[in-house]
Amino acid sequence: MGEVPAELSFRAAPSMSDSERTSPQLRQYDVFIETTTQMLATPKLHERLLLALEAISNNFGHRQAAIAIINERDAELRVRAAVGFDVDFSTTRVEMPLDSSAACVRVIHDAQSLWISMQEDESSRSLFADMQWQDDVLAVPLFGISEIPAKPGRDGRRNQYWTFEPGARLGVLYVGANRDTVDPDSLTLIKRFAERIGIVASLATHQERLVNTVTKLQRERQWIESIMKSVADPIVLTDLDNEILLQNRRAEELFSGSANAGEGKRRALKMNDLLFSAYLSSATVSSSEVIQRDITLVDPIEGSDIHFEVISTPAANARGEPLGLVSIFRDVTDLREANDELAHNFGKLQHAESESRRERDRLDLIIENVGHPIVVCDSAGNFILFNRRAELLFQENASFRSSAAAAVRANAVKLTSFISGLASASETGRQAEIELIDPESGRSLPMEITAREVLDATGQVTAVVSILHDLTEIRELERRRVEQQLFESEKLAAVGRLAASIAHEVNNPLEAIKNALYLMQTNAGEDEKNLRFLEIARKETERVSHIIRQMLGFARRPGEVDWVDVNQLLEETLVLMEKKLRQLRIRITPSFDGSLPKIRARADQLRQVFLNLIINAQQAIQGDGEIVISTSRYEQALQPSIVIQLSDSGVGIPEDDLNRIFDPFFSTGKKGTGLGLWVTQDIVRQHGGRIEVSSEVGRGTVFSIVLQVDSPILEDVKSESLSSSK
Repeated sequence: MGEVPAELSFRAAPSMSDSERTSPQLRQYDVFIETTTQMLATPKLHERLLLALEAISNNFGHRQAAIAIINERDAELRVRAAVGFDVDFSTTRVEMPLDSSAACVRVIHDAQSLWISMQEDESSRSLFADMQWQDDVLAVPLFGISEIPAKPGRDGRRNQYWTFEPGARLGVLYVGANRDTVDPDSLTLIKRFAERIGIVASLATHQERLVNTVTKLQRERQWIESIMKSVADPIVLTDLDNEILLQNRRAEELFSGSANAGEGKRRALKMNDLLFSAYLSSATVSSSEVIQRDITLVDPIEGSDIHFEVISTPAANARGEPLGLVSIFRDVTDLREANDELAHNFGKLQHAESESRRERDRLDLIIENVGHPIVVCDSAGNFILFNRRAELLFQENASFRSSAAAAVRANAVKLTSFISGLASASETGRQAEIELIDPESGRSLPMEITAREVLDATGQVTAVVSILHDLTEIRELERRRVEQQLFESEKLAAVGRLAASIAHEVNNPLEAIKNALYLMQTNAGEDEKNLRFLEIARKETERVSHIIRQMLGFARRPGEVDWVDVNQLLEETLVLMEKKLRQLRIRITPSFDGSLPKIRARADQLRQVFLNLIINAQQAIQGDGEIVISTSRYEQALQPSIVIQLSDSGVGIPEDDLNRIFDPFFSTGKKGTGLGLWVTQDIVRQHGGRIEVSSEVGRGTVFSIVLQVDSPILEDVKSESLSSSK
């Protein structure tokens, strides 16, 4: 057993008085000492408990006795040994829950001895159902010793020994006796004996636990050694000082070797130890997690380099304290050589691929930078290559709408039919015009296509290259040129009508002036009448002057063309009209697009257009009202365009007058001359745009002006004006 630590030494037996030293008590006391010694010499807990119970039964005169030990895992009291019963408690055990209120269990919580009457205590009788007690039962609590881990030392590590603290609950000693006839001195000795039983039993419990732990550790070590030996890769277990604690046979060949090894092998082993120690030092410092690195060692037999991939995992005990590292070596030498060979071949392949890609990129770059759609087909008419412009016309996309997909398929059919006609002809090239469909807008696209066959060295057709030229802009320019010519013709006709209108309009005020002057001559001396005639002549003269000024504005030379911010022009125009509109209680609501692009235009002419429209809107509003002005991009035009809308809440224009509002000298107002909208329309047309109007009587009028961002008509007008000036 060895020397008992001071913490486990028994307290000295209390001194006995003269009355206690009578022969029966002295003999029982000797049995008490002898039984305790025998229990300490017995290693197993069950045997120690039986020795104690036999001593109570044989020497204290109590026929029935039992000891129940606490089972912490199941939270119960379990009878581990008993004497004087018919039941064999080595196979059948009585189990009592610790949360029971029965007296047989309560004694362990109260920590005081008590008597249990089996006739009166129904709860205890139920728990002792398998035990037939003949008398009352004396229940004595048993207390053992508890394990307390030692505190960490100065080096931060815990000692591997344990200290013990008395007073831990262990179980209960049950003794059957007649409480009326039992000897009080004998009961006192039994209680003192119970103290020794608790300590000796707890020592056996700790010893069993320690033996089980050691056995388990030995078994686990055997398993680990078996696993390590069955693994072909080297495995090494090192402690916190980087000393090797355990290694398999393959690791021994790299780091330990044999005592009679040659000089070369010893040097290789020493080199491997140094390399592995350096690796362990860096691995310990770098992280507490799994570490994966490469290390190169020396083969002790061949003397060549061996490349390993080392995976090191920190090892810790049950309390999480670090113990060392488990390192597994995986030989990647063949893998490294194969990887080097693969990298070499891959480099050669990349070089060949780069050459091929360079040639392909050069061809793609040439095709992509051509400003026209280009399509390459094989001899069977299957599409091989598109540039970006051709993809939009002939290649379907998953995001296309059904109408766009149908347009793409129709374009592909037309192109395939054209190429098939080339294959059936004797020439290697063909040129014609075909009508395609724009998948985005659905509009018709007139295209001029030029297709040519590409022949190989044997004269066989390998591909057909088709280049398409969009004729939309050419057709649009032709249309605008015709419209401009028509507009000039209409303008000449309008000038003729204007001349006739001027003759008519100017003749009326001139006749009035002539008559007023004549009456002044005939009424000499009548100053009051003459003043009235002079006023008439003045007003009619101003009327003629106003007509002539508007005509001069129409006939004046155009200003310079420049990039103009339409939003800024509108804001400057509103500043001029703001005070007057506020006096008339008319609200202005602007809604300008901040991303509106600048356009090429004549700023002074556009300012006159906006001013004319705002004045007309103000005159159309009777009382309170609102004028809304908005600008935005116009997405429905082929060329980039903007739209300016001006709406009012005025009286509106009758439907019969809508077709005449742009005629010269036509006016729906009482004060107008009828030239403002005529001049406005002429300025918009000179900018290559158009003006539209919609109105509803009683609801108001909306004017819409559409202008191109960069109109080619302005350049034509500018060139014509320069040539005419020369």
